[in-house]
Amino acid sequence: MKNNSMKSVPIHKGEALFDYIPQRPPFVLVDTLYEKGALHVQSGFSIKADHPMVQQGVLTEGGLVENIAQTAALFAGVRFVDQGLPVPVGYIAGIKELEIKSLPPVGSKIFTTTTLTHDLMNIQVVEGNIFDEQDQLIARCELRIFIKGDE
Repeated sequence: MKNNSMKSVPIHKGEALFDYIPQRPPFVLVDTLYEKGALHVQSGFSIKADHPMVQQGVLTEGGLVENIAQTAALFAGVRFVDQGLPVPVGYIAGIKELEIKSLPPVGSKIFTTTTLTHDLMNIQVVEGNIFDEQDQLIARCELRIFIKGDE
């Protein structure tokens, strides 16, 4: 799956994304929403040296997984807000088929697509793909996310 978000005009950037995700600085790993669809979103993230998930000049493996999870949260948030509902909180319930080809360096930007493959009660299954600025796949996985319901 090729990624074309680098050539897209952002829908939302920066703090405007806080309307759609529960994460807050310094632990935010998405800074741009490029595309939203019925079953997917595309996000972007500029890697800065002072981010807690950066070590030795690169975004860590955990940072890549969390970027996919936050892109999935962005999808859920956009979907809920578009329906007039509050943004839900989700928790990673499982990670499958994790593949990390490279760790992106500080100063670069990554582009992430998550696609909803299954939506079963309070569990969403998403396929996540992260691309670098040269449109090369650098990481991918399937996430199972538990969406916390109203109490």
